[in-house]
Amino acid sequence: MGYSREEQETSLVFDNSTGEWTVYSTVPKHIRKLANLTELIVIETEDERPIAVKGKLTEKQVTMKKERAYTDEQRQRAAERLSKSRNAL
Repeated sequence: MGYSREEQETSLVFDNSTGEWTVYSTVPKHIRKLANLTELIVIETEDERPIAVKGKLTEKQVTMKKERAYTDEQRQRAAERLSKSRNAL
């Protein structure tokens, strides 16, 4: 059963002096992704599955990029530029 959806959380805390992120998660999707990135300390298990973990990430493993939204006109212009550069080769 684990945690209910309302109780699930993932938190990241950055320590500027070490350049490391401390991560804590009870969200199954995040736990699976974090397991591929770093070694995790399992805090709680249920049926031999981790339901609460913590770990460390390097500064470069966490990004905060704003996803860019393009207008149809911008997409068209970009496609034209790409087409021109491909044809120039």
